[in-house]
Amino acid sequence: MNKKELAQFIRENIPFYLTGLLLIFFMKYYYSRAGAGQLLWLLAPTSGWVSILSGISFEYMPNIGYVNHDMKILIAPSCSGMQFMLITAAMLLFSFVHLAAGDSGIGHPWKSAATSGRTPAPHSRKAAVPDSRTPAPHSQKAALRNGFLWIGMCLVLSYIFTIFVNGLRIIAAIYLPLLFERLGLFGGFLTPDSLHTLIGTAVYFAALLTLYRLTGSLLGKTAGEPLLHRCLPPIFWYFFIVLGIPFLNRAYVKNGERFVTFAAMVAACCGGILLLYCAGTLLRKSHSHPKH
Repeated sequence: MNKKELAQFIRENIPFYLTGLLLIFFMKYYYSRAGAGQLLWLLAPTSGWVSILSGISFEYMPNIGYVNHDMKILIAPSCSGMQFMLITAAMLLFSFVHLAAGDSGIGHPWKSAATSGRTPAPHSRKAAVPDSRTPAPHSQKAALRNGFLWIGMCLVLSYIFTIFVNGLRIIAAIYLPLLFERLGLFGGFLTPDSLHTLIGTAVYFAALLTLYRLTGSLLGKTAGEPLLHRCLPPIFWYFFIVLGIPFLNRAYVKNGERFVTFAAMVAACCGGILLLYCAGTLLRKSHSHPKH
């Protein structure tokens, strides 16, 4: 893609990207000020999903969250998964909206008459083939419709996916510390708090990698992509929202040591998940394409 095509690509998709940025900032602003009452639309289905998985019952306490007093478990606003929903929606929107809109001609500035299935007649003056890089007005309208429809689908998909993944994370956060305590694994760096952070990072980041791979396969994007390219969007959005935005808000100034420790744990855990993901992908490829 040359500079002219890149400029056209950005120009054609700028309504979707601006809408996505506004949604991200609105959701982040909403989450920073929301309490349990404002997050019931996430907390209630999440606690219900956890109850189905574990058999543990919860009761709602206003302005606090869902509580199980016997096991001393609290699903508070910080456990709602709102930040993961934000990351998921951003990754799906910015990574694939041009493909959803491109079905109507927009979002594919590199597509030529040859690749779009048209066969131009170079010596014919009567039947000139229109340039596929200049979509007709009706296809522009269809592309805008498809693009904004995809944005809506991203919000719905990220909501459902967040409840599903967050329930699994909470189950792991309930039972893994009990197992670690029984085995006497706590001590030094590994504390219940650090284990809680590692569990959340591992579950969320692995889920993002999986979702990106599945969505890309369905839309035909990741089929021929190098392995590194498949990992970059989940890496970028996870680190940008989990660490980048707090860094821009000068979290390192307010509590530098805690921020550095948290950032190191997140980076180390994501690095380990990434190595496992890449190793699994390469191993699967080696088995699916054996040498003769």
